[in-house]
Amino acid sequence: MGLKSIMSEIEEDVNDITNTDFVYNDTETVPPSDDSGLSYEKNKEKKGKELTSCVLYVDIRNSVLLTEKHSSKVMGKIYTAFTKGVIKAARHHGGHTRNIIGDRVMIVFPQEKCFTNAIRCAISINHVAKIINEKFKGVDFKCGIGIDHGKMQITKVGVPRKGKENQPNRGLVWAGIPANIASRLTDMGNKKITRTMYELNVKSILSDYFSQSQPYRLNTPTGKYQFPASTYLYQPKPLSVTESEFLSGVKIENGISFFRSRQVISLKKNVEEYTYPAILLTEQVYKGLINEGLEPNLYLPGDWTEQKLAIRNVKGKVYGGSYTWKL
Repeated sequence: MGLKSIMSEIEEDVNDITNTDFVYNDTETVPPSDDSGLSYEKNKEKKGKELTSCVLYVDIRNSVLLTEKHSSKVMGKIYTAFTKGVIKAARHHGGHTRNIIGDRVMIVFPQEKCFTNAIRCAISINHVAKIINEKFKGVDFKCGIGIDHGKMQITKVGVPRKGKENQPNRGLVWAGIPANIASRLTDMGNKKITRTMYELNVKSILSDYFSQSQPYRLNTPTGKYQFPASTYLYQPKPLSVTESEFLSGVKIENGISFFRSRQVISLKKNVEEYTYPAILLTEQVYKGLINEGLEPNLYLPGDWTEQKLAIRNVKGKVYGGSYTWKL
C-alpha cells in the first residue's frame, strides 16, 4: 500500500469517527479491553463506558538520573521488581492496572470503597519503593503517587488485527480530568523544588488613606483630591510574593520602587527548597476517605498534610503524606 493510499484510508477513519455517535453507559466496575460494552467498529455507533471513581498514577522519581548512574542490568531488575510489586499491590486492594508506559503505571478502582482502596494501594506502593530501596544498596529509589476522583469516559481505540499483533494494536483511552490531575500530582510526588521568594515591606498609597476615614479636600484650584503629606503614606506592611509575582508587579518611578501601587520600603530575596510528600491526594479524595469511614490500620485523615505550595492545573487543596505500612 502506497503513502497516498494509507493517508486516504486514515482520512476515511477520521470521517467515520467524526460522523458516527459515541454512546457512554454508566458502570461501577473497571472494564477490560475486551469488554463487550466497548466497541470501535467502522460505520457503526461507538460504545463506551463512564465510570466515576478513583484513579491512581505512580511514577519512578529521577529515573533518568538513576539510569545514568547505574548499569542497565541493575535498572532492568529495579523496573521489573517495582512494576511487579505495583501490579500485585493494585490487585490486592481491588485496583485494576490499565496502562504501563515506561516507568509510569495507571491504576483504576471500582466505585465501591474507591477512596479507601486507592489510598491503601498508594501506601502499599510506597512500601514497595521502601523495599526496593533496601534491597538495592546505593540506589536512591523513590516514587511519586497521585490520586484523584471523578468521572472518566472509557473508549476502546486501535486497529483490529489477527494473531499475536491484536493486543498491542488496541487499548483503552481514559478521558477525563481525574486522569490528568492524578498524573499531574504524580509528577510532583517526592519531588524537590526550589523557588525564589521576595519579602517586601510596603507603604500603601491612597487606598489606605480612605480606609482611615480622614478628611480630604476637593476644593482645590485643579478640582482634584489633595492629601496632606503626613497622611499620604502609612505604616509599612509585610508581603511575601513569588519571583514571577514580584517581576510582574514591580515598577520604578523617579528612582522610587513600587509594587502594585505601593511604595517598597525594604526588599529581601530568599531561595526556598520544598519537597512534596510521596503520595498526593486531591481535596475530593481526602474528603471521600472521611465519608467512607475509617478502617483499621489506615492513616487518619488528620495525618495527611495540606500542601502549602499550589500545583499547576490542580484546583482546590492538595493533601500529602509519605507513609508506609507498620507491619
